[in-house]
Amino acid sequence: MSALNAAAEPDNLRVERHASWAELFFDLVAVAGVGALAHVLEAELDASSLGLYALLFLAFWLCWTTFMLYGNVAAGRTRVIRLLVGMFGLGVMAASVPGVAHTVLEEGHSDRPLTVFTIAYIATRVYGAQSWRRGEILIDFPVVQYSIGLVPWFASIWVDEPWKLTLWAVGVGLDLLLIVVLSGDDMLRRIQTYLTNLPAPKARGPQDHHDHHAGPAEGGPPVRGVSVDPAHLSERLGLFVIIVLGESVMQVVDAAGEAPYGAGLLTTGLAAFLLLAGVFGLSVVFGYAGLPHLRAGRIPARAALGLHCLVTGVIATVAVSLASVVQHGHEPLPDEGRWLLCGAVAAYFALGVVTGVASRSADLPDSVARLVTGVGIPLLLGAFATGAGARGLVIYLVLVIMAHLAFEARHHRQDASA
Repeated sequence: MSALNAAAEPDNLRVERHASWAELFFDLVAVAGVGALAHVLEAELDASSLGLYALLFLAFWLCWTTFMLYGNVAAGRTRVIRLLVGMFGLGVMAASVPGVAHTVLEEGHSDRPLTVFTIAYIATRVYGAQSWRRGEILIDFPVVQYSIGLVPWFASIWVDEPWKLTLWAVGVGLDLLLIVVLSGDDMLRRIQTYLTNLPAPKARGPQDHHDHHAGPAEGGPPVRGVSVDPAHLSERLGLFVIIVLGESVMQVVDAAGEAPYGAGLLTTGLAAFLLLAGVFGLSVVFGYAGLPHLRAGRIPARAALGLHCLVTGVIATVAVSLASVVQHGHEPLPDEGRWLLCGAVAAYFALGVVTGVASRSADLPDSVARLVTGVGIPLLLGAFATGAGARGLVIYLVLVIMAHLAFEARHHRQDASA
């Protein structure tokens, strides 16, 4: 299984490769879909809205990952038309999100938005799974090539809400389970062993001359494993995080455009921007592949993808909270809004601690310090800062992030001088 380590490749074999314009276009469309999820949390913030938000985010992320890994492996053979079709599917999904939120959370009477989202999701995933060349098995993340998680989604077309959402959750749950338990190496070995033990095919007559895939008796098993390009993958993961941060800034700007102008709005907007800039510093400047505290070549690609899903989901949640902060200004956030913001920031730092431990980039004292300051302080603010204004709450969180940035900068200077 590949690790995200481009530096391990010999200099004479390394080919510098970057995301193409088509891939960047695809990322922008995917992040636009993630931005549309803000509609889910605009209604009453409760367990139902958070659950729907997580479910829809995972659907977008799985679609994006399917096409992203296709482009990573296919490289120069990537078909732009295939990416464009995937973009259209993501666009239909994004357009249906407000209707899904209205139907599920505000007791709308039409199931049509849910059906549209379902069909678009199924079509996008199936089309993406068919992108691979025949006989290829993606060793690092084979779940994107298989559609067993789509069976509940397909069944949900013929049932009413809330059973639709239950089947959606089962389908996404199956995909997440396969990500954890499905090994591309084991799958490849089993398929090759099975094909090798098949009896040799009968001789073909002169009339039987149509194309066929080579079997074991005709040059070996007709399947082969393929792995990701680690340098390109780390760049795509980092770019996705950057684009999510850009979409987060746009949400803050949109909220500021509807707020009364004044020094308070300027202060709130500056604090929100600094918080997002701090996340950029920890994830991109001092991190790797968009993940805070990650070092190249330390964790498998599958683990990096899983952490990337969680980190981007948390960042998108922070963006929704910051938009609410701009709207409230000096007034305190509702309890649910305060917990959403502080909990999302705490979750971001917790994922950073997990990444640092997994990639062996932090010792025990550093990990404990990051837990206490990055996780403990936001949770304490969520629990006890009931009377703090929204603006003041963000300023406290900015101070936490800036302290972590200063620590990372000093740590990198020490490593450079060592």
